[in-house]
Amino acid sequence: MSARQGKSRRDIYFRASADDSASMSESELYPAIIGAYSKGDTRLFRINSGLAWQGTVIDHSPERLILAHPRPVRLAAEGMSDIIGWSAGALFTAIECKSKYRRVTDAQQCFLNIVKACGGRAGIARSVEDAGLILRAD
Repeated sequence: MSARQGKSRRDIYFRASADDSASMSESELYPAIIGAYSKGDTRLFRINSGLAWQGTVIDHSPERLILAHPRPVRLAAEGMSDIIGWSAGALFTAIECKSKYRRVTDAQQCFLNIVKACGGRAGIARSVEDAGLILRAD
């Protein structure tokens, strides 16, 4: 069940069952991982990626936004992980969240490889437990 189907983000943060975690969507995984592990000397943040637009709002409704002088705004670098931050020892940490069948793109894998090569912690999490393994990696 997604957050839109009656579960609040707070409910998703504290889901503990391994079975539930393994079947979560990516949008459910983000807050669950951050809620489970962003404490003590570990701090994790959700990074949105994609393209947005800014400009002077001419008109807006729930279905449409009209901008004058629109300018594109790139949100995060291509391939940047869904969750970044630092873990114990102030090590840069990158967690790429994927649902059960989704694949990592070449750009995402490249980002994870660079983080690891530079001494950080990085990996792919398909569950809250996977994220814990990434955070505890030596």
